[in-house]
Amino acid sequence: MSHETAYFPGCSLKTIDRAYDVSTRLVAGDLGLNLVEVEDYACCGVGELKGEGLKSHYLPGRNLGHLLQQGQTEVMVSCNVCYHELSRTAYAWSRNESVGTEINRMLEAAGEPGITETPSVRNTLEYLVTVVGLDKIAQRVRRPLTGLRVAPYYGCLYHRPGAMVSSIQVAGEDPERPHFMHDVLRALGAAVVAHPAETTCCGGKNLLSDERTAGKLTGRILSQAKEAGADVLALMCPKCAGGLDALQPRAIKAAGEGARLPVVYYTQLVAVAFGHSPEAAYLKDMESGSFDVIRRLLQAAPKPALV
Repeated sequence: MSHETAYFPGCSLKTIDRAYDVSTRLVAGDLGLNLVEVEDYACCGVGELKGEGLKSHYLPGRNLGHLLQQGQTEVMVSCNVCYHELSRTAYAWSRNESVGTEINRMLEAAGEPGITETPSVRNTLEYLVTVVGLDKIAQRVRRPLTGLRVAPYYGCLYHRPGAMVSSIQVAGEDPERPHFMHDVLRALGAAVVAHPAETTCCGGKNLLSDERTAGKLTGRILSQAKEAGADVLALMCPKCAGGLDALQPRAIKAAGEGARLPVVYYTQLVAVAFGHSPEAAYLKDMESGSFDVIRRLLQAAPKPALV
């Protein structure tokens, strides 16, 4: 049975982080989710006019207005940064009438549809766990990830601030120790490797402005995950992927060879476990060697069950 949900890919999932978008769509299709993109969406507004108060709500407010205009009140978001920005504006609009009025005044002045009711912004991970369900995910597995030791990495925006994000307010995720990715990985047959850096900051805001600090932060995450015994690190945020995967050489320079660890989006692991090839899940897009790790795993595993 197909279930329709609005989907906000954001900017990077259509470009440098296409692997996240492609694997999300593969997984959604296998699970009967019909993803409908928000019409005429724009950048989520991350980093824009943060010091300008209400003006920082313009871009996310525009996207939420377009969501509502197309007759949908709930949207699924894979990028943690987009998730944070859309959630922030939905929360501000719903909590303060004068703020909501000003947001709509800006949108009206620009000829954009306003926000007429509080939209529900749902993180893709949370949506898979609470709407689709872990049982259905486990039932769809064709290639169990047996023998793969995966360190989950949530980043800092998936569950913070807890007052405004659906993972906490709607789904009841643990605000201190999130576990939904752990649960999904176990449903795929992977061995979950706990480590101290699962929710620490990756330094994404400093990737370009302060390479030394960003390298130290990403190096700590990768080193702690590797030290705990992980074969790969699974993440859920394009901003985090920038430092942990694409710019991993900086982390290695800052923290040493202990920071050398393959990185993968958790949706890519779900796609592979569902029977898609590493190529179809765009694992070759990842620069830290995860394609080779997954390929070796599949070569050593029994043939997948026929669908």
